[in-house]
Amino acid sequence: MYIIFSIFFVFALLCLFFNHRRKQCIIKKICSIPPDEKCRLLNELTMPLGYQYLEQCDIFISTLDAWQRNFGYTRRYDCLAPFFNMVFDCEPVYFDYDNRTWLLEVWKGQYGINTGAEIGIYCADGIIPPFKRKRELFHTVSNDKLPVFTMNLKRIQNHTEEKIAEICRPHWWLAAFRMGCFSKPDNLYAEFCINFPERGMAHEFAEALFHLGYCTNSIQICSSRVYFSFTKPKTPVCCRLLSKPVRCIAQFKNRIFCRLYLFVTRPFCHTPDRLLYLYYYLPFIFRRCLRLRRCKKCRKCRKRRTRL
Repeated sequence: MYIIFSIFFVFALLCLFFNHRRKQCIIKKICSIPPDEKCRLLNELTMPLGYQYLEQCDIFISTLDAWQRNFGYTRRYDCLAPFFNMVFDCEPVYFDYDNRTWLLEVWKGQYGINTGAEIGIYCADGIIPPFKRKRELFHTVSNDKLPVFTMNLKRIQNHTEEKIAEICRPHWWLAAFRMGCFSKPDNLYAEFCINFPERGMAHEFAEALFHLGYCTNSIQICSSRVYFSFTKPKTPVCCRLLSKPVRCIAQFKNRIFCRLYLFVTRPFCHTPDRLLYLYYYLPFIFRRCLRLRRCKKCRKCRKRRTRL
């Protein structure tokens, strides 16, 4: 028994030694890479996942040709999100224009170890009655119908305001995420501006916001632009009975994982350094950190719905 314990102890010491040496080699390797090259390498790794890193803002944003564009959107995705550690406030806004029903939705909250916000626009093939809209699969819009989204996300905590992300792009789904940042959705405040391709579309969207319960103080219309603020959603939460406990458990895990991410990558303080360190040291955790939107289960739901 003593011999077995001694062999195990020596083996454990050797594993710790080689692991420490491996970590030191990775740290030296990352320190030797120029800053521009780090951002280029990081974007090479994240582009296939549908995201791009913006060094000047220290955020990840969704790319225009992201693979998520092929899957559209349905309300079911929002209901399933807390089961995959995505806890957010969302506001789906449905409106009819040009013989089609449109969905413009905004989100803000915690996505795993990332704090972020999103805005996306989708459309159906025709007019969808209100009672069918929650079950309908909406498609992403073509490039000639893309609005210009402006998004400003702030976090208000302990009576202090912190800017998380500010970005403007023509897009079908504009998302911005700050990695290693934990937030409660209630502490996030988002301002959006949508420059629609046509003025009539902007007025129909603004009218839909009024019907949801937004007051005139939180909405501004200027030609084809609509400005509005998003604090508390007017739309009821999906699956109300299960939502609260599932969201609480997900947020507990998000807080723990966020602290673990910061602890494991503590040799560095900048996002490119942290993520490249994870990529070389723990690649499976690197992939999980960037699982910001859409899950396999949601894609399977979409495929089953398409067959029907």
